[in-house]
Amino acid sequence: MLIGAQAVTGLLLLYVASSPGPGPLWTLLALLVFFTLGAAWFVRFVVMLLRRGSRPGLRRNPLRWAAPPLVVILVLALPGEVRRSRFALSEGSFERAARSAMEGGPDWRMGPATLGSFDVSWAARHGSTVRFALAGGGDGVHEHGLIWSPRGEPPLPEEEGHQPGVEHFQGPWYLWSEDF
Repeated sequence: MLIGAQAVTGLLLLYVASSPGPGPLWTLLALLVFFTLGAAWFVRFVVMLLRRGSRPGLRRNPLRWAAPPLVVILVLALPGEVRRSRFALSEGSFERAARSAMEGGPDWRMGPATLGSFDVSWAARHGSTVRFALAGGGDGVHEHGLIWSPRGEPPLPEEEGHQPGVEHFQGPWYLWSEDF
């Protein structure tokens, strides 16, 4: 039960890490649960090591005792790869939408849409760039998303009350987030 709960929590954390930008506030709760389960596993492991006659149980079930450390290693090592892989699967949809927006095509939508495996709240053209706001991955206060900018670092519109931040993600894609 403990191993399964930690594995499910670890998968949830990897899913959250697959979205560019800040994660939801409930990510903190998931992290707390993940490390609490890990601490409980560690205490049980140490007790098994110190208790006489328990070591054969460790040898009989090596996967049971090795699984939680493997989950921790994967959760700590893979977020960047998971994010890049998920975006790679969706990049074509984003690029088609961006090019259509720049050409003024009929399938260009400014409202909510699904592009690849991402839900987009809105999209807007700004000069030679297109900014996509991702839905459901923010913390409820800050907006974040992707910018398609084939000509280098994108200029952002000056907006009153906050300063948007931009960082390069890959290729012509940039991550942006707004701090209010």
